[in-house]
Amino acid sequence: MKSSVLLCSVLLLSVSVLFQGYKTMTPFPDSETRMSSCPEQEPPTEPREAACEEYGGGTCTKQFDPVCGSDGKTYSTECVLCQQNSKKKHVRVAFKGLCPS
Repeated sequence: MKSSVLLCSVLLLSVSVLFQGYKTMTPFPDSETRMSSCPEQEPPTEPREAACEEYGGGTCTKQFDPVCGSDGKTYSTECVLCQQNSKKKHVRVAFKGLCPS
């Protein structure tokens, strides 16, 4: 019985210590920090035409490989930008990555 109480006490203490350490870690210490899967990139001087012929006008994948369009909007892939261009838009690829907000 004593060993069960001792074991439970040690276990409770261990969990408490671990939880305290977890609470002190903040992934975003300030509200201005945002998560990004892409590194910051400098935009080139001139936007380029999207390589829409590579996508065959079909369905785009669900991968996230963002491009910043010349309209200032972030498209999840270049293929999605091409789909928008098929709707009578003419958006060029400003640069690979997220558009600045």
